[in-house]
Amino acid sequence: MTDPADLGARIQPGVATSQGPNRPLNADAHARHWYRGTFAAAVVDGIGSTPEVADFARTTAAVAARMAARQTPVLGVAAAAAPYADLDDDSTEPGGAIVVASVRAGEDWRIAYAGDSSAYGLKDDGTLRRFTTPHTLGEELRQQGVPDAEAAAHDHKLRHHLGRVPLYGVEGFEANARLLVLASDGLKLPHDELRALLLEHGDDPQRCAEELHAAARARGSRDDVTVLVIPHPDRPATTHVTNERNDHGERGPEEPPRPAEPARGREPDAGNPEGAVEVVA
Repeated sequence: MTDPADLGARIQPGVATSQGPNRPLNADAHARHWYRGTFAAAVVDGIGSTPEVADFARTTAAVAARMAARQTPVLGVAAAAAPYADLDDDSTEPGGAIVVASVRAGEDWRIAYAGDSSAYGLKDDGTLRRFTTPHTLGEELRQQGVPDAEAAAHDHKLRHHLGRVPLYGVEGFEANARLLVLASDGLKLPHDELRALLLEHGDDPQRCAEELHAAARARGSRDDVTVLVIPHPDRPATTHVTNERNDHGERGPEEPPRPAEPARGREPDAGNPEGAVEVVA
């Protein structure tokens, strides 16, 4: 098993992010945290494009990642949401979608989310699973049998996000994957294309994140895009993170979401010292 003290060195996530072509700033943010053998990461997609929203995204991503590494992603989401909650008004602003994951050597990923930020996993057999189901009106309509062409017009309408967590709770689960992708909803790619890029570039997480980002822009994504590609500590990547990519490109249809993996147990934390913290807007 991996020495927990080496976890920060073994997990080298790839990151690519940029603001939408017509947006005044990037209201996405991501954060990473290492603590006592646990690695955690969070992606927050702020609702809107104001400095207040961008600050909200940075703050909540940092809190969620830190708490996820020390406790669980579910508690990370809850802790990030608490300072912004108003039990008398579930439309409180600022708000945003969030996805958080944590992992330890020898164990499965723990994932929690609220909204339409996503988590995908590439498994050892080469299959790709989308672990998250978007909390949107469009997805609700699909589940009710509404044709996709009609439901898609409502995909931008969130039914759940950080501001509503105290009222509606947090969805969390465990999943097995050798490579995990966390992304804001600006990453819209056909399932087969996403899988092909992960298979081709998965050994280089930074290159892989850049390729996913570029493919989303090439398909016309006009939204902010943030994508993290994270290797499991038991299957470390062969290359290391270089510079993040910041450019623009396109969107396309996406395979319908699939159910999450069943949950499994987790060992207690080892007693090695806290590691690095990184937060990026």
